[in-house]
Amino acid sequence: MPVLVRPLYQDPFAPMLMTSEVLAVSEEQRMYIREVLSIGASDEQFADKMYKAITRILTGGSVKAPLVSALTPGSATIGDPSFDIHVHGSNFTPESKIIFNGFEEPTTFVSAGELTTGVNMPLWLAPATVPVAVQNGDGVISNAQSFVFQAAGGAVLSAPTPAFKESLKPPVTNAKVK
Repeated sequence: MPVLVRPLYQDPFAPMLMTSEVLAVSEEQRMYIREVLSIGASDEQFADKMYKAITRILTGGSVKAPLVSALTPGSATIGDPSFDIHVHGSNFTPESKIIFNGFEEPTTFVSAGELTTGVNMPLWLAPATVPVAVQNGDGVISNAQSFVFQAAGGAVLSAPTPAFKESLKPPVTNAKVK
């Protein structure tokens, strides 16, 4: 059975974020933006993220998107022990999060060019290629690099054959039990 990989969301507004102009936003306008987002958002945490992103776009001008250039390591073999993956690139911030296979992971900020997170290998039971990206605190998501989970020794798992099942049965003997 193939492994289902969650697709990475691509922000349709990203091109506009890279070229937006700086605007003056009054405190009254900020208050209205916050109120509208609080009413329309599914929860307060989501409203807060939207507020930060919108005010950053309006008042900060062009947004520097994170860029992922390499993963270390770039692959692992099914059955390997858990390990830390290093995401290399640029424009990372202390609020940046690694998005591994579409899910936000606990992330350690090393520098503006490096982040790390743990990969829990017992979760991976079959070969797969998954996207790894970075999302900065303002919500801007980077490009993705692929991380590969390889089968051990190139082996393919399949259902046991009838001969194998038969070999697991205890041997039958003619000995009498006393």
